[in-house]
Amino acid sequence: MEEESGDDQSYIPQVRDDRKPNTGMKFESLEDAYSFYNQYARESGFSARISNSKRSKKTSEVIWKKFVCFKEGQTDEVRWSKEANSDKPRQNRARRDIRSGCKARISVVKEQTGTGWVISNFVENHSHPLATPSKVHLLRSHRSVSVSKKALSQQFAEANIPTCQQMRLFEIEYGGPDNVGCTERDLRNYQRSLREEHMGMDAETFVDFLQSEKDKCSTFFFDYETDSDNRFSRCFWADSVSRRANIVLGDVLIITVRPSSLVVDF
Repeated sequence: MEEESGDDQSYIPQVRDDRKPNTGMKFESLEDAYSFYNQYARESGFSARISNSKRSKKTSEVIWKKFVCFKEGQTDEVRWSKEANSDKPRQNRARRDIRSGCKARISVVKEQTGTGWVISNFVENHSHPLATPSKVHLLRSHRSVSVSKKALSQQFAEANIPTCQQMRLFEIEYGGPDNVGCTERDLRNYQRSLREEHMGMDAETFVDFLQSEKDKCSTFFFDYETDSDNRFSRCFWADSVSRRANIVLGDVLIITVRPSSLVVDF
């Protein structure tokens, strides 16, 4: 629903009263409070975001938390106009036109006795149009790569299936893009973070494997070298089978790994 007040326009989500936050509503944890507000945001047509908090001066524990609309805050244009009158250097942030000073939010405070949380403030009106049901799944707080999708994406990647085709398979499996729960960009971000997490672990895994082979067989031998940057550079290994083959054939297999090629010499 759209309302006008003077020069300002406000947009009120069309959600059932029993699905709306209310002052005095209680939750067992901050996670429960955010989950409830994020579900309300999905039904309303906006994305929720975790904002500031306050801590107790005595115990340093969080006693107040605010969850806001993703369009809360200042745009770069407004922030730059304020910085123009100060000596601070301008900082560019990739906010585009997302933030528009929306005031929609809830605030929760910790109960004085117990571990629960209570809504102390709820602002319902938004300063911007809300997303339609067909578009709300694209908003950030309503997207996530689930554990099952992560596992499938890893298997697809190992089978050299491109990310765009992975997304198409998910759309077929879940009955359309609206039901997948993430976007192709989310998959790419997950795969990039996975590569960064595993960066440098291939050599460690290989050395661990050689060590396990040596533990199983006393005749197994291996040794390796690292370069000046402590990076894995070369390795030699030999088991009982390769030793016998070398006695009979006199051959040695050399594998040279270069940045863009794999060279095998005999």
